[in-house]
Amino acid sequence: MSLLLVVIVFPVAVVLYVLLENWRLFSKRQQFSKLHGCQPVPKEDPYDIFGIKKVISSTQHLVNKSVLSSSIELFDKHGETYESCILGQRIVMTCNPKNIMRVLVSGFADFDSSTVRVHLFLPITERGIFSVDGPEWKLARNLYRGQFSNTRSITNLEMLEKHTQIFLDQIPTPGNPFDLQEMILRLILDVTTEFAMGDSADSLIATQSSDKKKFVAALLNVKRIMAKNGFLGPVAMLLSNKEYYQSCGEVHHYVEERIRRTLSRNKHLDTSMKIEDSNRHTGYNLLESLTQNSTEILELRDGVITILIAGIDSVTSLLSTTFFLLARNERVFRKLRQEVLDAVGQETPTFDHLKNLTYLRWVFNETMRVYPPVPFNARTANKDTTLPLGGGPDGNSSVFIKKGQRVVFSSWATHRSHNLFGKDAHEFIPERWESLTSESLIGFFPFNAGPRACPGQQYALAEASYIAIRMLQTFPKIKNCDFRPWKEHLGLNLSNENGVFIELDRGFH
Repeated sequence: MSLLLVVIVFPVAVVLYVLLENWRLFSKRQQFSKLHGCQPVPKEDPYDIFGIKKVISSTQHLVNKSVLSSSIELFDKHGETYESCILGQRIVMTCNPKNIMRVLVSGFADFDSSTVRVHLFLPITERGIFSVDGPEWKLARNLYRGQFSNTRSITNLEMLEKHTQIFLDQIPTPGNPFDLQEMILRLILDVTTEFAMGDSADSLIATQSSDKKKFVAALLNVKRIMAKNGFLGPVAMLLSNKEYYQSCGEVHHYVEERIRRTLSRNKHLDTSMKIEDSNRHTGYNLLESLTQNSTEILELRDGVITILIAGIDSVTSLLSTTFFLLARNERVFRKLRQEVLDAVGQETPTFDHLKNLTYLRWVFNETMRVYPPVPFNARTANKDTTLPLGGGPDGNSSVFIKKGQRVVFSSWATHRSHNLFGKDAHEFIPERWESLTSESLIGFFPFNAGPRACPGQQYALAEASYIAIRMLQTFPKIKNCDFRPWKEHLGLNLSNENGVFIELDRGFH
């Protein structure tokens, strides 16, 4: 009789306890929301309770390469902040710059990053900065402590010159259109691998070794699978598990070999000062400098691979998109080339040239504004928190974000805001940067913002500037050879699905 009583009473007690706890949590959140003056945000489709329609429409836009244009339409329709539902999960979408700065800067501690992408980065960089949050993230970030603080000291102009000249020598003569985007990718692969490990992948060289070919293929495959599964989610990563882990293993093996060589060589160096002296004579490389903070192979491997993941596609995107736009805007091309000739002439660029060409900086800024390398990003609330705007009928009230809720923010939409950048915000006009106010600039964050802002952004811009200057010095004419409109390709970084088919003329004939 007593056992029967337990069987009946215990489940009822559990249910009552769960209901009571949920009521307490609900009441607590109601009080929190009221205290902060929170109001509901518009819903994309109130009747799509489980988000099935949203999944179908998102998949269609992904296939049709119209994700970015549809996102602008949704913000125009629902406002700068609204709620969407995907498979039962309530997600807040925003392009309001004050909300984005809340997530990235003032409310940084309230939001986690790794929960959005851990399934992508864990196999390739288990303890890298993209895979962890909180104290673990701080430890991972400390590995880079000071490495990117002095851009001048880490920018190896001789190395850049070597690879850029190999690249320039391979550009076809006029009458032979080529895909600049693909060639830029190979150039940045070579530059970044030498920067990161002191050993270039040599992907632009005909005599590239077999182990380097295998490494490059594996690295590009890792990036391809990560980009694809970033949209399809953790389940898709499981389905491509074998292929992904095999490529990760090949990348790990290659990088670990370089780390062991470096550590072995450093055994003969008694002090960190000698490592700095070695860098001074052979040119800076990240791995050599990271060994001053750690000799643990797996930690160093994660540090190097993080740069390979983050540093190649971003610079490729910036440079290839810049020349896509220049090929379609002769006025800007001529003005930019003239600035280079006036300031640098035909001499080898110095570091000061990279920093002091104003119009080149405007062109890069405008390129990243119109085509931001990372058009979307997301964070997950690790506690009940708020966004400052978007709630209520006028959108001026705070928005309650519950613990575990995801906030997706769009630099694509923010960078193209008419309120911030004018009625011609969708157009490529570098001159707008002459008069933009600080109010507008809060809506420009191509390298993210706050503690998780890209630590290597100034180095990336210096690298891109050097290559762009050399190209502008070498080629007085550029010709667009593909009149199809720009078409989105959402990889790890944004690029043109159609490539960048152009001709470059050295002007000798």
